[in-house]
Amino acid sequence: MPERSMGRLRFPECSGVAREGRGEGTVSRRPRWVAAAAAAIVPAPRIDASCLTWEGQQFQGKTAIVEKLSSLPFQKIQHSITAQDHQPTPDSCIISMVVGQLKADEDPIMGFHQMFLLKNINDAWVCTNDMFRLALHNFG
Repeated sequence: MPERSMGRLRFPECSGVAREGRGEGTVSRRPRWVAAAAAAIVPAPRIDASCLTWEGQQFQGKTAIVEKLSSLPFQKIQHSITAQDHQPTPDSCIISMVVGQLKADEDPIMGFHQMFLLKNINDAWVCTNDMFRLALHNFG
């Protein structure tokens, strides 16, 4: 992947375009890495070196992460993404931050923040680091 330099930092070239599934021949003018990051908001595969911090609890490894996510105490969840930001890293990864709202079962709507790092391993984007927090404020 070609690189461009910004001072001492080197970033992957981001001039490519990404196709989107809005119909045949539809082309987005977003860089490919943005499309990869946006697609990864849907859970990306994990590897044994992956780390998850969920509400301050840390988990490492694919098995521990899947067990944690499978044990969450809700039957249904809806989410709405308010904002998302994505950046390429000097080592050709993608760091993403997502802010939004979620509603689990009959609970009230809550804000959330999620930040994750995607790495391309063998032509597949893998989530190596993931941090999630509900946006709860205790003013009491």
